[in-house]
Amino acid sequence: MGGVGSGKHKKPVLKKLIKDILPKQNIFNESESSMYDEYIDAYLADFDADELISSDMDDIMNMALNKVLAVRLLTDSKGDVDRQLDIAATLEKLDKRNEKLKESLSTRRRDRINPNELRGFSITDLAVAYDNDVKIKHINKLENLRKEEKEVLESRKNFTGNRYDIEENLAGDGEQL
Repeated sequence: MGGVGSGKHKKPVLKKLIKDILPKQNIFNESESSMYDEYIDAYLADFDADELISSDMDDIMNMALNKVLAVRLLTDSKGDVDRQLDIAATLEKLDKRNEKLKESLSTRRRDRINPNELRGFSITDLAVAYDNDVKIKHINKLENLRKEEKEVLESRKNFTGNRYDIEENLAGDGEQL
C-alpha cells in the first residue's frame, strides 16, 4: 500500500500547471504572455486550489486565451476601420464563448456546494456575521486613525505656531491691525 498510483494523489500546484501547460512562447509575444498570466491569476483568485477540477482548469485557460486573443485582434486592427468591422463578429463570438465558460464554471461551483453545510443559518445569522465583520473593520480603521493622529500631534509637539509673530503680539496687546 502507499505505492505509486495508489490512493488519492496530491494535486500539483495548479497555478503553475495552468500557466505552464500552454506553450505560450509559441503563441504569444512577451506582453501577451504576461497578460495571459495576469488573467489566470485573476480567475484563480475566485477558487480554492482544492476545489478546482480539470474542467475548471480548461475553462480558466480558455477564458484567459480568449481575452488575450481579443486584445490581439483589437491591437492589430487599430486605425483600420475595415479590419475592425471584419473582426467584430469574431470578438462577439469570443465574448459569447467566455460567457458560456463563466456559466459553466459557476454551475460546477454551485454543484459542489453542500447544502447541508448551510442549514441552520437564518438571514439574521448572516446579518449578524456581516455586522461583526464590518464592526471589526471599523474598529481597526479607528485604531489606525487614532494612531496616525497621535503621531501627527507628537510630531507637532514642539511647533510654536504664530505666537512670536509681530502681528500676533500686537493683536494680543489689545491693538487692532
